[in-house]
Amino acid sequence: MAPLISSAKTTLSYPLYACDFDPLDSSRLVVGGGGGAGKSGVGNKITLLDASNASEVEEAGEIDLSRDEDNVTTLAVGQRKGKATLVYAGANSSPQDVQSGKNLHFRIFGIEPATKGKGKSKEGSSEKALGSKISETSRSKLFSSTSEKDTYQRLLRLSKAYPDQPQLGAVATGFAKESEIVLFDTSAISPPNSRGTLKLIKEAVDVDFIQTGKDEYMFAYCDTYDIYLKKISPNTDNEIPAEIYVTPASRGSEKVSLPTFRALRFLTPEFLLMLTNIHSNGGVVLQILRIPPSGKGQCRLSQSHRLPSSISKATGLAVANLTPPLSPTTPQDYTQFVIAVAGQNISISLFKVDLQVENKISMVTPIKPFRKFNNVHPHQITSLNFSNFVPPAHPIKASTPPQYLKLASTGVSNTVVVYTLPLFPVPLSMKRGQSRTPRYVVALPSTKAALGVAVLLCTIGILLGAIFVQGFLEIRGGAPIRFNASNYLPLRIQEALGKPYTFPSGYGGIPTAVPTKQGSGYNHHLGVPTDPSEESSGGSALRLPEIFAQLAPTGGPGVVLLKEHEGEESGIKAELHDEEVHGPHGGKSWEELKHEQKALWLKKLKDAGYWAEDMGETILKGVVFGEIAGAVAQAVGG
Repeated sequence: MAPLISSAKTTLSYPLYACDFDPLDSSRLVVGGGGGAGKSGVGNKITLLDASNASEVEEAGEIDLSRDEDNVTTLAVGQRKGKATLVYAGANSSPQDVQSGKNLHFRIFGIEPATKGKGKSKEGSSEKALGSKISETSRSKLFSSTSEKDTYQRLLRLSKAYPDQPQLGAVATGFAKESEIVLFDTSAISPPNSRGTLKLIKEAVDVDFIQTGKDEYMFAYCDTYDIYLKKISPNTDNEIPAEIYVTPASRGSEKVSLPTFRALRFLTPEFLLMLTNIHSNGGVVLQILRIPPSGKGQCRLSQSHRLPSSISKATGLAVANLTPPLSPTTPQDYTQFVIAVAGQNISISLFKVDLQVENKISMVTPIKPFRKFNNVHPHQITSLNFSNFVPPAHPIKASTPPQYLKLASTGVSNTVVVYTLPLFPVPLSMKRGQSRTPRYVVALPSTKAALGVAVLLCTIGILLGAIFVQGFLEIRGGAPIRFNASNYLPLRIQEALGKPYTFPSGYGGIPTAVPTKQGSGYNHHLGVPTDPSEESSGGSALRLPEIFAQLAPTGGPGVVLLKEHEGEESGIKAELHDEEVHGPHGGKSWEELKHEQKALWLKKLKDAGYWAEDMGETILKGVVFGEIAGAVAQAVGG
């Protein structure tokens, strides 16, 4: 049986706004947030979590930040410098410093592994003795204008980490009168090396990088309606971004309702994934755009998928590449991307899309949903990130341990949730959707053989169901005879299924209480006798209430009339009598009969096998009885 998706949840002491996995160790998760500057009573912190256990998340280190300053709004984990793992974060300085133009919003922290024999921290220290030590390395100002009290570092993004390669990063303003994006690289720390500043007309909604070669990157960002692309290299830092997508009708003078971009992520240098919110909370769409080869011109739509109507608006996006290139210069081969979308209804939806490469031509398959988590947090989801999956060394053997992908999310409700998704190797025997080396996916792709077996099983199931229904209806007398099911089923089963009691010719019944003499039995139609020696122990008397119910269905006209009938061996005939159709019945109700007449009727019904003492006389109320003729009448007269 394939392993299931597992989840782990923990609650911290402060609201959380950002999270990111260590790119070199997916068991280490860093989160940040806080109560902000003021008198909220909640501190500002950065916490290291141990997510190695799929069912439990534990704190492994923490640092308390100044309560006079703003909380952590953005966070990204970078590469290591020596023994320390670098964490880049955004947190405004105190309101007084902001007003004076000294907003050192860009922070870098270092996480060092725990030392053996470490004692408890001294009283008043800002670091807790939880194992790993977190300390602030530097703080600096990257934005050109930081005196506006509402401006903050809204976006922070790092390129994928490669060994011995510096990462490229970008920060973008929020609530600024003059929006901007600042590019930097991580070769230096205090302050980082600037790679230029982009002045924007509109505030950036999201940014992303993908490295295409040594010191070569593609950088994309979007505002509400447009997407821009910039190639970054030592020779192109000063080039302005190219506009590669414009939302139709966004340039017109008429006021119309338009969809808006919420997030973007590179899949490959050729494909860009966009998360779009339809206007007026009308829904969410995932789109894959093909980027022009030159990096200039308009993108073309390759795939589009609309999310279920229950998700009226999206708040976050994360993407994981399950077969990433080993180096920036290695071409992207066959792979599968896992996509996570956070909804305003506090849900997380998972999707998958495959990249197929043939003769250096890349194509993406349709976006397919495969899992959804509801009510992930008590309140709004603030951050969403996948771990960096590194496939195991080849060749993949039976001894290769199971592989997993982790997904973390945070919320303003102080909660962290980590999902562990099992991954499966695609065998090299797969003819389609396979690379030259084994790769991992969240679910194995379908094959023609598997599809054929599934269709065959469904067809067999439908045929068996049709045969069963036809036989059942034949037994009950509700369908024409096609299979002669009565010839293959025991009479007891036919009796249990049959209604309105249509049985094979000559069927005399099987007593349910006391065995009868050989050849004797009862018929369910009143007027056909049983063996009188059975008296009331036979099964026919037990059918009397049902016979009355069949003769006088609810709401039907007429009454049940019992009378003597010379043509029946039992001397009793039951029929439904409607006085408007048949005229007066001339009988008497059970209450109108004299005591002697009641006794004679009970005796006659009991001798015929239709009456049992434990049935009670209540069943006879409402039934009309005709006159008893001949000897019975004389006995009544005597």
